[in-house]
Amino acid sequence: MKIKVKNNYDRLDKFIYQYLETVPISLIQRLIRKHKIKINNKKSKYNSVIKTGDIIYIYYEFEYTSDPKKYLKLSKETKLKFKQRIVYENNDFIIINKLKGYSVQRGSKIKNSLKDFYESLLNSNLYIVHRLDKDTTGLMIFAKNKLSASKLSKMFQKNLINKYYIALTVKNFQKKNGFLININKDNKVLKLIYREINLPKLKNCYLIKLLTGKKHQIRLQFFLNKNPIIGDKKFNQKSNNDLMLSSVFLNFNYENKLYKFRLNINQIFL
Repeated sequence: MKIKVKNNYDRLDKFIYQYLETVPISLIQRLIRKHKIKINNKKSKYNSVIKTGDIIYIYYEFEYTSDPKKYLKLSKETKLKFKQRIVYENNDFIIINKLKGYSVQRGSKIKNSLKDFYESLLNSNLYIVHRLDKDTTGLMIFAKNKLSASKLSKMFQKNLINKYYIALTVKNFQKKNGFLININKDNKVLKLIYREINLPKLKNCYLIKLLTGKKHQIRLQFFLNKNPIIGDKKFNQKSNNDLMLSSVFLNFNYENKLYKFRLNINQIFL
């Protein structure tokens, strides 16, 4: 097996582990020690640095066991429903316009998650690199392999992925744009910026950019600033509407390529 390296990496063993996904790192390190894995066909160490353009040679036949994961059996209607929400797809990640009412991952009360549906649709494992709340809609990324998951997760941690949201609130802020800063129950600082925007047939509409990334942050901060989001039953229990919060814009550089994704007005809150 030959693998052409597209970027610099600190360690050979971790690169192979992320690339092959199902192979234990202990086996990978043993193969490196026995010179069954080489960089540019030269003897290497498990902590050898690899560079863009290097070729990894693997002289071993891996025995892949079948994946015990059971994918969901989807009807034609269900397949179409989720397929229509795919905005973009390549070998490393998939961008979807998330449906409301679906949790991103399983929990004690959640049997089938959004991740389960898309893995079943694509017949492939996916990796979570960020989350949207169950009733939040809009643009979201799933990674398609461990390597891309690691890269995208680090990009989110370093705030290298620009995300913008649109929310409808119960009233107007006094200022048309501003900066909100609050503290959550875990004593973590929450920061965001907002700007009032005009959209057809919509009132009290705000464009929002997170400056920190905490659980339920936008919903919590708007509630703490006495202007809850319409439909937010967690912080505004009087509401009977659907949650009016959508992730509408993603912008990031990946593998030296700029990616921009934006939803149209008729694609939000659905």
